[in-house]
Amino acid sequence: MEHWKLQRISAILMIPVVILSLIYLVNITSISHGQLIEDLGSVTGFIMSVTFIGFMLFHSSMGLEVIIEDYIHSQTLQENIISLSKLFHIISFFLTILILASV
Repeated sequence: MEHWKLQRISAILMIPVVILSLIYLVNITSISHGQLIEDLGSVTGFIMSVTFIGFMLFHSSMGLEVIIEDYIHSQTLQENIISLSKLFHIISFFLTILILASV
């Protein structure tokens, strides 16, 4: 039940995050490459990007876990694949932070 609640809460929280991210993306399409790099290196760009990617990866991880639980019937295999999925999502999040911090 907790997993279901977390998934729904993350979906609701993603609505304003996605809207703000889309507005941000529309605004950066009209700037040059140099300005884009400068903007992504700014605190606002960094926070927007990390928030968007963080919510997307969290929600993705929760959704994949449900799919894995529904379609893989071996408990051991299910736990292993879920663990690998979570590891992939965590690594992806930290790589995003590393890449954005290097801009």
